[in-house]
Amino acid sequence: MSVKGWWEGCEEQTERVVPANVTNIRDESSWLPLHADQEYVLQVSLRRLNAGQQRRKQDSKAQAPHFAKPKDEGWFLVLGEVEKKELLAIKRVGFIRNHSSVSVAFYTPEKTGKCIYTLYLMSDSYLGLDQQYDIHLNIIPASIAAQVNSEISDNAGKKAPK
Repeated sequence: MSVKGWWEGCEEQTERVVPANVTNIRDESSWLPLHADQEYVLQVSLRRLNAGQQRRKQDSKAQAPHFAKPKDEGWFLVLGEVEKKELLAIKRVGFIRNHSSVSVAFYTPEKTGKCIYTLYLMSDSYLGLDQQYDIHLNIIPASIAAQVNSEISDNAGKKAPK
């Protein structure tokens, strides 16, 4: 996982890797610094394991013999803050052949300090395959320069109204 966005002191949008397997939350390097009240994009890389052990061809259909008709395998990425019981983003992902990269946009809290966002990867077809990842964020004061750059890049992609 990585987070893409604007940081103070950077002249272009950059990508920072989310610290994985955090064992000591007191260690400052296990917290990802993000500016308050700003949009970022969480980029998640998904990889299918044991892809070679599939049936004769890679089939997107779930193994569900009790369903009335064939069902496509699918996944949901859900980003939330458990402490506040708040849903921040949700995205449906279709069948993953071998490797897939998915982007999920979210806003950081207005209040500075440390918070933990949780990313859930949930199967819509199989029980027991759901996964959960904690993302430790250190929310630092908002940066005017980073917010301006973020708004400029958002407006650059939009066409002027006629």
